[in-house]
Amino acid sequence: MKRYSRYARLIFQIFFLTLFLYIFFNSIIDNSVFSLDLQLKSKIEYIFAIDPFVALTTLLSTYKLPSIFILSAVIILLTMIFGRLFCGWICPFGTIHHFLSFIAQKLKRDKYEKAEYSKYQNLKYYTFIAIIFLSIMRINVSGYLDPLSLLVKCLAIFFLPVVLIIYNSNILSVGMQDFLFNNILARDNIYYEQAALFGAVFVILLGMNFYRNRFWCKYICPLGGMLSLISKYSPLKLQRKAKCTSCGLCSDSCYADAMPFKKDNFKSSECMLLFNCLSACPLDSLYYGLKMKPSEIDLSKRATVKTLGIAISSFFIIKTGAKAVAKSPQLIRPPGSIPEQEFLKTCIRCGACMKVCPENFLTPSLFESGIEGLWTPVGNADYGYCIYNCNLCGKMCPTGAIEELSIEEKQKTAIATAFIDENRCLPHTYGIDCIVCEEHCPTSPKAIYFNEVREKDHKGELKVIKKPKINPEQCIGCGICQYRCPVTDKSAIYMTSIKHGGVKV
Repeated sequence: MKRYSRYARLIFQIFFLTLFLYIFFNSIIDNSVFSLDLQLKSKIEYIFAIDPFVALTTLLSTYKLPSIFILSAVIILLTMIFGRLFCGWICPFGTIHHFLSFIAQKLKRDKYEKAEYSKYQNLKYYTFIAIIFLSIMRINVSGYLDPLSLLVKCLAIFFLPVVLIIYNSNILSVGMQDFLFNNILARDNIYYEQAALFGAVFVILLGMNFYRNRFWCKYICPLGGMLSLISKYSPLKLQRKAKCTSCGLCSDSCYADAMPFKKDNFKSSECMLLFNCLSACPLDSLYYGLKMKPSEIDLSKRATVKTLGIAISSFFIIKTGAKAVAKSPQLIRPPGSIPEQEFLKTCIRCGACMKVCPENFLTPSLFESGIEGLWTPVGNADYGYCIYNCNLCGKMCPTGAIEELSIEEKQKTAIATAFIDENRCLPHTYGIDCIVCEEHCPTSPKAIYFNEVREKDHKGELKVIKKPKINPEQCIGCGICQYRCPVTDKSAIYMTSIKHGGVKV
């Protein structure tokens, strides 16, 4: 029986990791559907449907709960009954850490340091408390450390560009090239300026498993902290029989450092129900069964007060730069974005909208919207543009920070305004005919028109030059003019966040 419990857990881990990867990589344009309205094969929002941490922080910060999160109540119910089943059996990020920890143990064997329970494992509780407190203050920062959000971001912003590099290297067979493009990439323009940063974070977090088993899960994960607190009163727990000799073999195999061999000090809230300990016990003296006594969680009152103090300080630090956001010319939000202050409370920085953007227009922000807006989506027309008949970002957003617009609504929604730098524009500066921006402008009537001017060229000869101008009433800020401008190093046409020219009337 004890062997079968491990096998069952392993099957569930593989199943849910495979399901996660299927949903993630399948969240691409469905090219089999012929329609002006682009369709998706799947939606990343299904991944977050089982995330009670994101559901709770969204509810606290916005006073709303999107219907997709109702399923997360099932995870809470399972935790209340069985304990941290999600962490050990379901969480895809936890599964990746588990497999790497297993590999680390095999590679290092006896050199792998067997750690005991550490008070630093309480850090995940304090992280959870701080994030919940900020959510109550209507600052939603859960997406920075939520495991599902973090995994989606790292895969979308770091892993996919790496796959594209491999794809463009032409070292794979034609069949593999086709598979990568049709089932994983679905576009040939994937670039993010912060890709290296996300890659470094991802590699460091995974690499920590070679220092401690499931380091992220034990020390940092706020979702794990939340589920640990919920599991405090779960009626089913790991228990010892009287014949236990406290040999410690079970604790040596425990990835959670819950110390199951210590009867009076077993940390059942740390237990992820991996059941390695059952297989390791030579006397079969451990079992999983009914025990109504709540587990002990050693939270220091002093540390809790410090955590709240840090959260309060963070609130004021974040809010001091809020006024400057309105003056940021680079703060170009996706079409369908709700008003900025509500957007910041609702967006969980998951990167789903960036992952699905067909022409690489959306990218993670740095400080365009202040500290509070770090890693929220902004448009950058240097590396892509917003397709005229695309509304996929609204279809993909799990929290409603980006509303789903119809194609007709999207085509009338201004997200920015184009401006011409006449010191760099070829017709304005050199008297060279260029109509690239006007050709690509998708609006009808076009937002870019020409003024025909008769003037002398460098030879002193009179000629008619067509100089482009912007009609701010028609411009929707899609950015294709900036992206396609033949002045390559710094475009002669650029976007700013104001709508319809920003003229106050």
